[in-house]
Amino acid sequence: MRASTLLIAGALTSATALLGAGTAAAEPANTMPGDGVYLVGVDILPGIWEAPGTPDPAYGCDWRRLWKVEGDNTEMEYIIGNNFTRHGPIRVEIKPTDVGFKTTNCGAWRLLPPPPRTGSAG
Repeated sequence: MRASTLLIAGALTSATALLGAGTAAAEPANTMPGDGVYLVGVDILPGIWEAPGTPDPAYGCDWRRLWKVEGDNTEMEYIIGNNFTRHGPIRVEIKPTDVGFKTTNCGAWRLLPPPPRTGSAG
């Protein structure tokens, strides 16, 4: 009876180890491949972002910084800042306090490196 108890205990330990060894969550990205709604701090990092702009001047690039996201529905009242332009490149600062960022027809975005620190810190 003792051997079967040890066998069961070993099986439970193995099962616990397997269940606890799930894959880690992905880190927020420093690129956005194209159109979509991205969650700040989950999908993307905050910072200064740049995109080439619309490839076709007949269509404009539309981006929106959001304080609330409900699926793909980004109501006008949820917009912190936005722009619609046919010129590029486009730059926007996505702040850590933003909840989401929506981009349409702007091309691929990339996070720019932070500017060098100058002067003295107070």
